Amino acid sequence: MRHASGVVRPWHATRITPMLVGVGVATGVALGTGVLRIPCWFLAATGLNCPFCGGSRALGALLDADLSAALGYNAFAVAVVVPVVLAVLVALGRWETGRAATWWPTGRRGRLLAVSLGVLTVGWWVVRNIPAVGVPAV
Repeated sequence: MRHASGVVRPWHATRITPMLVGVGVATGVALGTGVLRIPCWFLAATGLNCPFCGGSRALGALLDADLSAALGYNAFAVAVVVPVVLAVLVALGRWETGRAATWWPTGRRGRLLAVSLGVLTVGWWVVRNIPAVGVPAV
């Protein structure tokens, strides 16, 4: 399927995707370098890590090309969140230029993907707060 107009536009015609990439890169660099700090309200309230605790430090480690440190800070962010964000940005660019009908899979595939991401997130949330499992607390 094509965009609503039925016309496939060139990549340089995109407007939303480059803006999202720019804001995302700037925010990621600010978070990863420690310029911008966002305290975790869940950790402050409960003393337990949320699924994304350590994500900023993991991003900083990735910016320093230190994969093992990034995985130590938050393996979920490195193995799941970063690839999903990159895939969504590519899909958004394809949708915006008329090369795809939607930016997220529709129907059963889309629901399965959303539920899978939710289950993975909750699973990681539980596992990382079990001290016996050996997942280091960040």
